[in-house]
Amino acid sequence: MANKNRDYLSVVYDKRPKTEYPNLLARELMKRFNLNPDMSLLDVGCGQGEMLEAFKTAGLEVKGLDLAPSALDREDSIEISQCDVTCETYPYGDGLFDAVFAKSVIEHVVDPTNMLAEMRRVLKPGGVLILLTPDFSKLHTVFYEDPTHVHPYVPKSVQALLMMNDFSAPEAELFCHHQLLWKDDVYKLAARTLQLCLSVESARWLTEKTGLKFIRWSVERQVLASAQK
Repeated sequence: MANKNRDYLSVVYDKRPKTEYPNLLARELMKRFNLNPDMSLLDVGCGQGEMLEAFKTAGLEVKGLDLAPSALDREDSIEISQCDVTCETYPYGDGLFDAVFAKSVIEHVVDPTNMLAEMRRVLKPGGVLILLTPDFSKLHTVFYEDPTHVHPYVPKSVQALLMMNDFSAPEAELFCHHQLLWKDDVYKLAARTLQLCLSVESARWLTEKTGLKFIRWSVERQVLASAQK
């Protein structure tokens, strides 16, 4: 009999150390998308809740959804509901959230139609959807290391997907998960050079040997997409 406790989170994210990065990312996204303290945010596929905690620390009112039972094993007051976000109706009324956020979720979904419809439904008019997903153009050699990855994306395909699902003003760009690359043009140039010279596997190897996370996260890009209801 399968061990009921060995869900996706407990296998893939087991023993990952906590860092300050979620707080840095939350503040950066809030600044980019004009999210102010006391606004409300739903994290769809919230996992272990690192981004929920970070958005809450930054002042947002947060709730989360995830299918994995281990996502509910929390000692704080953040509300996380168990839900198959790919096919079920979310347990919230229409137009409740200023923002809906999903990081590294949509690539696990064969058909995201229901998920996007529910995200749009629970957004307030004018609310913002924020998506992060691996950039397949750079990560194609490692994308399927995760056996639950089923749908690759690049910026153009995410933007088209959001248009097809009735979101307004969709935008998508390549995004690097290192704070030095959000502001400094010199570091952006260095990252571009690394992207041209290194594969993801090589960048991971160099990071392991040198301890310089900048190398890996310059090369291992994601797509950052947004749209409005």
